[in-house]
Amino acid sequence: MQTIAKAVDLIDDIKKSPLKYRIERVSKIYDKTGNLETEFMVWRTKYEILYEKEFLNIITDFHKKLMEKASTRPSFKNIQSYKEFYNRLINVNKNIHTIYIEIMNVLEVEFIQRDALTFQKELFRVLKEEVIMASYTGVDINEKKLSNTLDSIEELFKNFYENLDVGKYKESWESLLKIDQALIFMIELLDSIPYIISTIQNAVPKQLIELKNKYVTFGAKNKKLKFNATKYSNLEETIDKLRIKIKEELLKLQYKKAYKWLNDIFENIESFKEMLEEEDTIKTFFENKIDNIRNIYLSLSDSIFTMYKKFMEYEIGSKYQSEEKILFEKTKQNFLYNKSEAEKIIADVDIAINRGTSLDFPNLKSKLQNVLKETLKDIEDIEKAAKLLNKKSINVDSILNQVIFIKSCLNQCNVKIKQYKSIIELSKFIEPIDELLISISKFSPNIIQKVTSVEQRLVINSQVDDLLKQATELITNLNDTIFLDFISQEIIIYLERYVGIINDIDKVIYNCESYFKNRNLEQLIGYSLDVLGKIKKAKLSQKGK
Repeated sequence: MQTIAKAVDLIDDIKKSPLKYRIERVSKIYDKTGNLETEFMVWRTKYEILYEKEFLNIITDFHKKLMEKASTRPSFKNIQSYKEFYNRLINVNKNIHTIYIEIMNVLEVEFIQRDALTFQKELFRVLKEEVIMASYTGVDINEKKLSNTLDSIEELFKNFYENLDVGKYKESWESLLKIDQALIFMIELLDSIPYIISTIQNAVPKQLIELKNKYVTFGAKNKKLKFNATKYSNLEETIDKLRIKIKEELLKLQYKKAYKWLNDIFENIESFKEMLEEEDTIKTFFENKIDNIRNIYLSLSDSIFTMYKKFMEYEIGSKYQSEEKILFEKTKQNFLYNKSEAEKIIADVDIAINRGTSLDFPNLKSKLQNVLKETLKDIEDIEKAAKLLNKKSINVDSILNQVIFIKSCLNQCNVKIKQYKSIIELSKFIEPIDELLISISKFSPNIIQKVTSVEQRLVINSQVDDLLKQATELITNLNDTIFLDFISQEIIIYLERYVGIINDIDKVIYNCESYFKNRNLEQLIGYSLDVLGKIKKAKLSQKGK
């Protein structure tokens, strides 16, 4: 009896399955869009087989069994028969569930979107109520524009349902995102309007009254009263203009732009406070430091003038200005302009301090900061120009030092020729040395120091470099000749140590001496290499023993 009851309950569950409605939903999507054609055909066919054949056959057979007189007796045969019916029903129900899950996986996006929209619809209802309440609070907003905004959101809801009903999930999702953005805009708008209105009607006027009492009505000294009053009047005028802009933006529902202008109001208030509160500090700074600033510019002016004279000395005869001079001239002009601007500020400060009058010291501070920044750049450029100028000076000294160096080297060569007068090959160097000494003597200190143009200095530098190369080559050859004579004599001395030790060494020594006497030194060295190799091998063999 339990199996029969369970089978009856399962039959009822199968009949109540929502699969039929999901098949109808897919059928509607297919009819409207042509989407899910293959899936729809498969699911419909499976549904028909399950319900119109398998399920119907089971119910028919189950009913026949129940109509039998002995069907309810607790016999083994009856129990097995009803279990069989129950298992068939379980199999049908399992297949129904499988198809249902497959359809739900496809339609999952739809249900997610429907759930999301349920929340948004409720939120939109609440926002519309807040809009109605705002219209009764006297907030000055463009009701027509606000109404149009609400209508556009309603239209988005309508578009969402239209796309969702026909299975256009991508389009419905886009509508959902637009609804979300529109609702965020409405929330921020309804939160912002009361705050902005309250701020410009209450908080800002309160701050202005506090500033006026502190800096104009009660707190200002007589000599600063006019200055403070003027600045306060300017502040009020600026804030009034910004209030108008804020109201205009709120009328257009542009709350973000309204926030921007509101921030400008607070920035202007802070700037006003900082300007007046810092004025005494800045004034003290000017009184204590103005002489230092003046002296800095005087010192820089002296440096510029000194450098200018130096450049004139080095380039007085030049046909064109060097890159260094062009850079210096540009730096000089910039510096003179910045110096003039600084002097204007210093003059204003001097007059105000001497007369005891008020000045816009914060504004002067800002101007002086800009001028000093530019002056710092000028100083960097002056340092660059000074380094380049120093290089010019070094170039002249370098040429003089090179001339002295060449002369010294050539004189040392003459000394070596006298010292090694036995080396007859050195005589060939006497004439080239004399010629180089004559050539280098043309570049006397008086002549080099008189050179002022860049072109002349480059020509002389090139000529001296050429003489240096010639001198270097001559010195190298002379030293090689001396060394060749020395090493030849050393080879003969070395070979004499092995007389009686190395076979035929006497003959080798005799031939080497003959080569040396005839001044065939290179042949001597080449000839001796063979016997020198034998000596080396002999020494190695002895060490091995």
